[in-house]
Amino acid sequence: MGRFDTMNILWPPAGWNQFRSIQYSSGQALAKDIGKARIFGLQFRIDSVPLFKNETKLFRHDIVIDGWEYSILNESIEYPVLSFSIMDKFDMALPRECFIADIRSYDTHVPHTRRSANRAVSAALFIMKQIENGNVPDINRVLRIYKLHPNQVPIYSSEKLLTEQLKQAFAETRHKDAGV
Repeated sequence: MGRFDTMNILWPPAGWNQFRSIQYSSGQALAKDIGKARIFGLQFRIDSVPLFKNETKLFRHDIVIDGWEYSILNESIEYPVLSFSIMDKFDMALPRECFIADIRSYDTHVPHTRRSANRAVSAALFIMKQIENGNVPDINRVLRIYKLHPNQVPIYSSEKLLTEQLKQAFAETRHKDAGV
């Protein structure tokens, strides 16, 4: 586990104070199921990528949560649970949800709407806090509670997608990067 303060990464992302409680860029927790002779666990990883280096340094933070399971028969299963990218909020006029991209649940694309973006952030925070405390929550239950389970993805199909606001946010990023 790497602490953010030792890695020269500004954390939490600008405009995202709810991430202040996450102190490490990675973590893992495991649990044992003695009845089925298996060990299972969760891990999270936050990779921060600088977008450009001018007077202000903006980061894109890729949040990835994975799960795994090992049995006594030496069988192993590894699977993606939840992932998305979050950017530092550089335009306070745009809603925070515009700075989230590529939401995936069990590697299934989740349409990018205000509700799905907020739920992805809330679910990731809950899972990461549980992992930092050494707990392994029931992932299927968590994803269903936050309405991010792949079976629930169609509920977002009737909502307005944030594509226009996303295009505007990333266009401004390119202009800043070009020095315009």
